[in-house]
Amino acid sequence: MKKLGIYIHIPFCKEKCYYCDFITMPYQEKRIDEYFSLLGKEIDMYKEKFKNLKDYEIDSIYFGGGTPSFVNSKYIINLISLLKKTFFIKDNIEFTIETNPDTLDKLKLEDYLNSGINRISLGVQTFNDSILKTLGRNHNSKTILNDIKIIRESGFENLSLDLIMGLPKQKLRDIKNDLKIIKEVSPNHISYYDLIIEKNTRFNKLYKENKLILPTEDENRNFYKEIISSLDKMNLKQYEISNFAIEGFESKHNLKYWNVNEYLGFGIGASGYINNYRYTNEYRYKDYKNKIDKNIIPILEKENLTRENKIFEKIIMNMRLVDGVSLKELNTEFNYNFMEKNKNIIEEYISLNLLNLKNDNLSFTEEGFNISNKFFTDISI
Repeated sequence: MKKLGIYIHIPFCKEKCYYCDFITMPYQEKRIDEYFSLLGKEIDMYKEKFKNLKDYEIDSIYFGGGTPSFVNSKYIINLISLLKKTFFIKDNIEFTIETNPDTLDKLKLEDYLNSGINRISLGVQTFNDSILKTLGRNHNSKTILNDIKIIRESGFENLSLDLIMGLPKQKLRDIKNDLKIIKEVSPNHISYYDLIIEKNTRFNKLYKENKLILPTEDENRNFYKEIISSLDKMNLKQYEISNFAIEGFESKHNLKYWNVNEYLGFGIGASGYINNYRYTNEYRYKDYKNKIDKNIIPILEKENLTRENKIFEKIIMNMRLVDGVSLKELNTEFNYNFMEKNKNIIEEYISLNLLNLKNDNLSFTEEGFNISNKFFTDISI
């Protein structure tokens, strides 16, 4: 059977963080009942309209947000029950739910575990209380540490922490302190993202008004080097630009994105990729609801990927990984010789110690990751 992942977007959260541009619905608890009803109908529509889903087995599920742990666990349990009735789900798959500090308790975690969820992703961002306040986060480091404790006590053996570097007024000492605490709490996986000032955020407004003091590019490079080096000493090995894991705990669901494998996306603003089509659902709640009420799958836009699209996607997504892209796979799948097409550019980047070519795999060096976007604009497909 073919493999398929599932992503479900749960947009509710307590409040909007200042850097966040995800599809979220803060202060809209009154819509939770209706939204989960709409999700159920959307899932049912796929069962009715895509008969070839019987040819797939689900090998990863990911609940993202928003803050999925913000809603009562009964909604999560009921949704999982529907998924089990609708799809063929392999045993012991990776099943992740995103959570935020101060939204968890032992009963909720027990419900998650009993329903099949086996991986918790906790949005830490930083353990520095003063920086947390500048992000609009409604928790502190004490809450984070308490939540990590009850996650472990509840029986979860797979814990991922999300952190951000390049935050306002962040210094190398702050990064080192965060890394010290990471060592103490021993997560299985770390996602350490670089702050991006997105258009429709409070941070963007502050940035335009010169009210946001951010680290310099040199400081950020030093942060990144420190993160890679320190996490490596904890056996949290880098396997993607921003992701690190104890061996065997790499995110199987996110690897689907980076390896350009198929997955379904359900919920407002969710994206999916199946049968050569990449699609994105309606972003606006009203539009999402209206389509489902009319028994129309709530897709806003979809694209049938051409051969060139698929080649380029495979290159840029695979090269996010430390192992890089297999030149042999490109040749086998697409009859495409990447080296022949881009020989001079690749040799130049190798000479500058920005690319490695080893065992027919082309990958970025640590320095090369910093200029990956430039490389992707330089190459020809």
